[in-house]
Order: sequence, then C-alpha cells, then structure tokens
Amino acid sequence: MKITFEGETIDDIIKQMDRMVDDLAAAVNTIPASPRKAPAPAALTAAEIFEAPVDKPVDVPAEKTKRERTEKQKANDEKLRIAALAKKKTPEPVKAAPAPAPKKAAPKPPPPPVEEPEEDDEEEIDPKDLIALQTKTLEDLQAAYANGYQKEVFELLSRFGDGAKSFRELPSTAFPAIREAIDNGALT
Repeated sequence: MKITFEGETIDDIIKQMDRMVDDLAAAVNTIPASPRKAPAPAALTAAEIFEAPVDKPVDVPAEKTKRERTEKQKANDEKLRIAALAKKKTPEPVKAAPAPAPKKAAPKPPPPPVEEPEEDDEEEIDPKDLIALQTKTLEDLQAAYANGYQKEVFELLSRFGDGAKSFRELPSTAFPAIREAIDNGALT
C-alpha cells in the first residue's frame, strides 16, 4: 500500500497524517470483533450427554511431552558441553614442522645450436613444368581416391600439404614431394 500526502508546509502534511490515523482508529472501533458468529450450542438432554461416545483418553498430557522434550534437550546439551570440554582439555598432537623442500639444481644451459649445412632440397622448377606436374599429380590423386585409396590420399595430403584436407588446400610447393611419394609407391 502506498499513501501520499500533499501540502504547502510540513505542518499541513502532519495534520493530514493525524486525521488519517484518527479516522482509521475510529473505523477499527466500529468493526465488530468477529464477523462470523458461532452457532449457538444445541441444548442437550442429560441422556444425550451420558450416551455420547467417548473419545480415547489422552495418555500423555501436552505439558508432560513438552517437559520431556526439554529434559531430552537439556541432556543432549549437557553431552555436547562435556564433549566440547573434553576436546578442549586434550592437547592436540604437536605437528612436526614440514621438512624444507630440497633445493632444486640449477637448470642446465641449453645445448649449443647445431649448425646444419644448408641444403638445396628443392631446385627451382620452371612454372610450366610445375603446372604439368601439378595436373598429373592431381589426376593420379583423384583416380586413387575414386579407386578406394581414400586413406592413403588423405595421408599424402596431410603429410606433404601442411595438414590439407582437400586438393584445393594444397600449396603448389607440395606437389613435387607428393609426386615423388606417388612414384615411390605411396598409393599402392
């Protein structure tokens, strides 16, 4: 619920609030205490009263069960308190200080780089010869793929084609090595 008051000064607002509180107090006093009236008990005859079925008597009064619960709770609290005191009184075993970690040996310096003689693995191939070699190699790879050598073709592509998965991904520099592998029997 939201109630707002408007006024030119704080006194106006306080007067409005007081009036509202007074009106609410008056309204509460005019409301009957119980909107529902309990039905009047029917007049029973003495015969009806003595012949009425008797419910099972309550074995344990509510006060006793409450008292038992508090006694059980007190006993449980006492057990917990004794256990806490016993735990407090028993000295904890002294833990040995952790052994110092063994000192690591100084890392070995990396081995000096081995100078390899430069080799001319690939000779310069004439662009016309490279195109002819590329065409012939592609034809052989496609024929091998069509004849059931898919595994071998993909192995050649990935090994010599820098992980290529299709013919289009092959760089032109990979074809001489693939051609050499085919000539050495890689597709048979």
